[in-house]
Amino acid sequence: MIYNRKCLMGLAGAALALYPVFAGATVTYNTWTSNENPNGNYILTVTDIGTQFNWNLTVNPWNAEALGLFVDLGNADVPDPSGVSLTDVNPAGQVTVYATDTTSDVCGEGCNLNGLSPPLMGGDWELVFRLGAQGYDGIQTFSWTTPNFGLTESAFGVVGIRAQQLCTGTQATLPPDTNCTGSDKVYGSPGTPTTPPTGIPEPTTSALLGLGMLALGAIRRRKAT
Repeated sequence: MIYNRKCLMGLAGAALALYPVFAGATVTYNTWTSNENPNGNYILTVTDIGTQFNWNLTVNPWNAEALGLFVDLGNADVPDPSGVSLTDVNPAGQVTVYATDTTSDVCGEGCNLNGLSPPLMGGDWELVFRLGAQGYDGIQTFSWTTPNFGLTESAFGVVGIRAQQLCTGTQATLPPDTNCTGSDKVYGSPGTPTTPPTGIPEPTTSALLGLGMLALGAIRRRKAT
């Protein structure tokens, strides 16, 4: 079977386009200073995925529900809230940019860090995210994507979290104990960024990549003749 050059080029391009792109470094926050005892079991990860940051905030074991996230990026310049695009928000519609470049500890409708004094690098919060609504929403994990504002993971400093529905004492975790009435304010510093090892392609992707390389080889042989 003989393929013309255009077909071979198309096959090579399609196969190589499917080759996996691996994420960059991930910053993790999981150790907290709190004005409550105990505090929520928050785990925040931010992964550099090229021109974007992928954010994931979960609570595991689930003993609190986040309401606001405050992020210190040093003296970085961040656009006004309307200029910060959020994509891949999950649950849909449950994450918004409340403020940028602000010295305020407020994230709207009962959400604040009043009384907490985190050691900010630049004296203000570059990003303030509002998570869900006041009152119990039943959301354990929030995830979303933003631009990286020309920054890398090295820009991340302290983050603050305001939570609602904190379970304390003998109360169970969420759910089933949806009557937890505590609240929480914490801040934490980033751990050492981690970079995943070079991944191994899935078998199907490896096969497609092999086809692409064969197609490129065929193109070179045709040129040589």
